[in-house]
Amino acid sequence: MFRHRRFRKIACMIGTASLIWCGCTDSGGWGRKKKLPPEPTPRSAVVPDAVLGDTVGAHTLIGSGEPLRLRGFGLVIGLGENGGSDCPSTIREYLLDYLDREFAPRDAGRRRPNFSPKQMIDSLDTAVVAVHGLVPAGTPKGTRFDLQVEAVGTQTRSLEGGVLALCELKRFDVAAAGKGLVSGRTLARARGLVFTNPFRGADSSASRQTPRRGYVLGGGRTLEDRTIRLLMLEPSYWMARRVERRLNERFGQNPPVAKAMSKGYLTLTTPARYADEPARFVELATHLYLENTPGRVERKLIELSGELDGPDRTLGHISLIWEGLGRTVIPHIQPLYTHANPSVRFYAARAGLHLKDVNALEIMAQVAESPAHACRLLAVRELGESDYPQAARRLAGLLDRDDQEVRIAAYEGLLHHKHPAVETHRLMSALDPTQFNLTLDVVESNARPVVYVRRTLEPRIAVFGRRMPVSLPLFYNHPDDWVTLNALEEQSDIAVLCRTRSGQLMTEPLMVPARVVELIRALADVPVEDANDRVRGIGLGYSRVVEVLEALCTSGAIPARLVMQTTTVTDLLGPAELPERPEGDEVPLLIDEWPEEVEDDANDETQSETDPDWQRPE
Repeated sequence: MFRHRRFRKIACMIGTASLIWCGCTDSGGWGRKKKLPPEPTPRSAVVPDAVLGDTVGAHTLIGSGEPLRLRGFGLVIGLGENGGSDCPSTIREYLLDYLDREFAPRDAGRRRPNFSPKQMIDSLDTAVVAVHGLVPAGTPKGTRFDLQVEAVGTQTRSLEGGVLALCELKRFDVAAAGKGLVSGRTLARARGLVFTNPFRGADSSASRQTPRRGYVLGGGRTLEDRTIRLLMLEPSYWMARRVERRLNERFGQNPPVAKAMSKGYLTLTTPARYADEPARFVELATHLYLENTPGRVERKLIELSGELDGPDRTLGHISLIWEGLGRTVIPHIQPLYTHANPSVRFYAARAGLHLKDVNALEIMAQVAESPAHACRLLAVRELGESDYPQAARRLAGLLDRDDQEVRIAAYEGLLHHKHPAVETHRLMSALDPTQFNLTLDVVESNARPVVYVRRTLEPRIAVFGRRMPVSLPLFYNHPDDWVTLNALEEQSDIAVLCRTRSGQLMTEPLMVPARVVELIRALADVPVEDANDRVRGIGLGYSRVVEVLEALCTSGAIPARLVMQTTTVTDLLGPAELPERPEGDEVPLLIDEWPEEVEDDANDETQSETDPDWQRPE
């Protein structure tokens, strides 16, 4: 019996995601009971060998598919009187040394700043924080990821509105103590604006969080490629080299994406083409057939044709196999674009679209525009990831549909295409002019108004409807007294007042037209004068802008629904299970995060690749 735990896990995730995205309906009604149709014959939960047999995934398991947790310690600045100077002595000594090195002049023309690291740490305007982040497997150098920061001292009251100064992140060791807290090699750097509890009101668990904990969306950046380790089900150097050659033939030899390090495992490096989607690269790599001769491919295509009546999870595997075989399969899958089974049409078109068959574009657009199709949302996302300009035109037509998820997916796809239906405004931070406070997208749409808020990777708000109004009269006061909105008459502008960070005084009123787009710009833009000597904004942080919008949408002052970015399938199902070896065999070298620093070993250079115990030098 074919066993492959990873494929079964992915199939379960895809099936659960389809239920979540597409929903279920009940066509039953009142009246006389109808005779139920006979139950279909149960299908096996295991994908047939005819589909996955002799693929890379049939001979390997993923040995390092879990996100890697990194930790560091840094300084959040710009807290006014809300910071604190207390922290453990080990962390303080580390930060004094790190900040001294960071501020040291690197050239003859640069002067050291007139303040010392000790003064920075002791100031109530700053707080020492622990920084945590999760880096997905297979991510290349330069990948951004989200951070969580938390004050380590007891004096700090709130991190809201602060800026995390540049710090370094290393492997997280839950058992580390003393100097071990900050030991090891630097694998990522972190900096950015801190937002505390930006989703209060939309998430009951978030409302209970402390202002001493915050988030830096997309604030981490990796310094090295993180490879993925493929474990051989049956250790064999000959088979490992065979898998290596097949992967490099398909994805590139310069530099090679696969390396057989020993008879027990290979390492994979995500190629530049898949830098933004390393998980998809792994899926495609594990669906490659090892034998790629024309005769063998033709026989496999015939076998796959006999499996097209299987469930969607089987069709998903077949689609990846088609894509892995390359453009030579396009004539074989083109007739399936008009197949009687709508799922077959979608998965055939998905493979064709990734293989640059322009004929697949129209089929994918038809699925995206079909309200009854189970793969509709997936089709919209495929159009968004496509490089064809025609896909953007079809996505723009979905912005006025009734399905909220379809509208948001179409908007995100139009961002990728840089389509004029989405007008983007980047609003800078008042504390750090080199960073964005938030990005405001104005989406051309005539359907029901929606305000969409991102909660990962970047602070971003999308307003569906350029002229979305704010209902007047209006009075709003932030619970912490940070901002007040007031408009006494129905035809007047909105007076925006804000408490300053020092002195507890209110700024001069900023008059804003009663439109949501103008209100967001006034709340988030920097408080400086424009060419007409008018102040542009009050510099409110992302989390507080979201709080104001959520309150106004809830009260009806903004006639729209506030929608948060949905959670991922991983959030819903949890991380993938750790790979297990069949028959309980011991698995050597399970964990492959970043390559360790390995001392040179003269014996490695003299070993032969034909040696059964051969291991490629690191």
